[in-house]
Parts: sequence; structure tokens; C-alpha cells
Amino acid sequence: MVALPQFLPLLAAAALTPLPAGLNEFSRVSGRAGALRTIRRAAAAAIGRALADGVELLEVEFPPLLETKTQFDDFSNVEVLDANRDFGIQLALEPELRAAVGDDAAALWLCFADQGEADLAREAWPGTLYGAATQTYISAAVKALGREPLMPMGSSALAVAGDERVLW
Repeated sequence: MVALPQFLPLLAAAALTPLPAGLNEFSRVSGRAGALRTIRRAAAAAIGRALADGVELLEVEFPPLLETKTQFDDFSNVEVLDANRDFGIQLALEPELRAAVGDDAAALWLCFADQGEADLAREAWPGTLYGAATQTYISAAVKALGREPLMPMGSSALAVAGDERVLW
């Protein structure tokens, strides 16, 4: 059963955060410098307020390739994953998040989609600040909370069939 009160603060938002000044679907990449920094600062401020209000589970949505691609450019899944990782790691440096965890850096969980992404994040960002945070992935986080994670489509059928290629 899902506890709805955790989601009520998100539903009570009056409006979406406006785009950074000068940014729209027609703006060129050269005019987008600093847009992710602006979005990251706005997200950090909102996260700080949510944490102060007792909200514990948050998800931040953002356009990962905003400063390097337009809607008309081709891009790979790897570029998106790398940009997501970098945004998340840089968000962890923001003062609101650092203040929320205080001296207990392990209280900050950086949760990636899968173990491979978490491993790549550790390689790409080897600093002690990031190393002190709890870097994990969705399945491991669910298990750490005493639950059984849902498996991607197809992998549960393979697991039932006893296929040894399943990495779960």
C-alpha cells in the first residue's frame, strides 16, 4: 500500500518551475550555457524546502542534454545516461543537500538505474565527497528497505524458467 501523504506536497504545487530566461524550444545550443546550472539550483532549493517539510522520497526530472543538443539533434542513450549521472552527482554538491545530510554524508543516497550505472558513476566521479555518499541502484535500494524489487519485462519469465543469464 502506498502512503499518499508523502505525495501530497508534490500534488499541491501551484505551477511548474519556469524555464531559465531566454530558453525555449527554438533557442540554439550556444545560447543555453548555464541552463542546467540554473535548473540544478532551482531543484536544490525545492529539494531543501521539501526535506525541511519532512518529504523523504523525491524524484527530480530535468532535460539532461539541454546544453549540448536541441530537439532536432541525434543523441545516444549513453549520452543521456552520462548526463543524468553528472547532473545527479553535481546536485549532491548543492548547499541544500549538503545541509540536509550534515556530517553524515552516507545519509545522502545517490540512486542510479542499475548496478552498471552506479559503477560507472564511481569511476567517473572518484572524489571523497561522492565516495562518502551512499551510491546505489534501484534494485539494491529496494532490497535495503526490505522489499523485493520488480524485475524488467522478460527477465522474470527467464528467472522462472531458470535461465542462468539473468543477473538479478
